[in-house]
Amino acid sequence: MKQTGKWMVGMGFLILIISLMPRLGGAWPVPDTGQATCYDDAGNVIPCPSPGERFHGQDANYTINPMSFTNLSGGIMVRDNVTGLIWEVKQDKDGVQHYDNPHDADNTYTWYDSNPASNGGDAGTPGIGTDTEDFVDDLNAAHFGGYSDWRLPTIKELDSIVDLSILYPGPTINTVYFPNTAASWYWSSPTYAPSTNGAWVVYFHNGYDSSHNKSHSGYVRAVRGGQ
Repeated sequence: MKQTGKWMVGMGFLILIISLMPRLGGAWPVPDTGQATCYDDAGNVIPCPSPGERFHGQDANYTINPMSFTNLSGGIMVRDNVTGLIWEVKQDKDGVQHYDNPHDADNTYTWYDSNPASNGGDAGTPGIGTDTEDFVDDLNAAHFGGYSDWRLPTIKELDSIVDLSILYPGPTINTVYFPNTAASWYWSSPTYAPSTNGAWVVYFHNGYDSSHNKSHSGYVRAVRGGQ
């Protein structure tokens, strides 16, 4: 998969703009994207320009709130020191799904939310232990990490742990703190408004956002805090 530098320049500006937008319902800082490469208007990689030079102002020119993490409870969870969010850490990435262990890195789930107040008008596709609501309910019933307020992340929260200094094929995340991450897409909580049978996802092989039909099976990582 080839990415053009011009496209990456545009994405760098877009990510910076989105990063500076206020988050509804919260006031945590936004971590730096990790973008470290600069481009010219022809898509060529260039040394990052200084103020006043052409092409200055790209994402890679700035480091704001550098990413910082702390392992918790022996590494089963990780705290984002910038946002304060606490994330589930995946286990046992061996190519075999084990739904009796909701932390298994190979498990995939259909998107399902039975609550009309939060499902965007389409509950999605239920499973038997294999949908996102089952996944979250299992964590909370077990008081994973001593907590019972685990949930699916919003799209912006999931974006906040993408590390754009890591190129395709990824995974575009700090694998020291987030081991066993699949270089694939992960569900977030919001429904995709233009087509409510879909939900937003983040691709952890290239760091992009998109949407998938709620009936598709995708990876998921739980989060708590921040709301």
